[in-house]
Amino acid sequence: MKLSTGPWKAAATVAMLSLGLVSGAIVAKDINIKVVDRTGDNKLFGKQLEYPATFDKVPKIQSATPLSISFKAEASSGDKLLRLDQALVSFQHTATGSEVALPAKAMGKSGVFKMEVTRKQFRKHFDSAPGKYNLALVLGSYAEGGLLYKLGDVVMADSSSSKSRASVASPGYGYGPKEEIRHRFAESQRMANPAVSLVFSCAAVAPLVVLLAVWARLGANVGNLQKEAVWSVAFLGLVAAYVGLAVAYWVGIKLLPTLAYALALALPTFVTGRYALSKRIQRGI
Repeated sequence: MKLSTGPWKAAATVAMLSLGLVSGAIVAKDINIKVVDRTGDNKLFGKQLEYPATFDKVPKIQSATPLSISFKAEASSGDKLLRLDQALVSFQHTATGSEVALPAKAMGKSGVFKMEVTRKQFRKHFDSAPGKYNLALVLGSYAEGGLLYKLGDVVMADSSSSKSRASVASPGYGYGPKEEIRHRFAESQRMANPAVSLVFSCAAVAPLVVLLAVWARLGANVGNLQKEAVWSVAFLGLVAAYVGLAVAYWVGIKLLPTLAYALALALPTFVTGRYALSKRIQRGI
């Protein structure tokens, strides 16, 4: 099974090819490789290297025995710590050739970089593909160049969790036809008779017709509006806005927004109505 390397392998490859980085431009130093038990108190393996030395095979790495690698980097031209633009630890499976690259994080301003294979990372990258891996540092700096430093070999053990999953897995690694999904569409709702809807609409419009009839019986004369057109039209327009707001609330606007809009219309309606009526009284309209 080929491992998913994510963006790290691509980043390493692009950096090495596009920048023309060559081994030797960066020197790794104070390289510490450590394997501890689940509690972290007992060291199962420990080795300190100096470039270009390598280490012998370490004990089998399991999810309960994390592997950690720490190091510093300096320029080959002088004794100064570098700010690395790329710091990866590469794991390449010797049998399949698949590769996983894990980032090494800077530990403060001391110049130390550290990579740890946590339990979560082990289950994600190595649990399904145990075996022997070539371990290497892939370092890169835009100022100094790069370094590909092969450290040695490690063996990732086949954990009990992967064995239990393999024992219950069906042939073909669980791939095959799945159960058919049956969709049930919502049944159409029963609507009211069109005659009932028409009667309700007429009942809703009837009060407006009655109001206009009462105004006509009382002698309302819209021709006088032209004598005080601006304020009267503004007042009647705001009243019409209240009617529209009521219709909008009935159609679907929530209560709180409706109250907010009504409060916003209240003051201009009061001002325009009072001013229009006072002008009509002063002019004896």
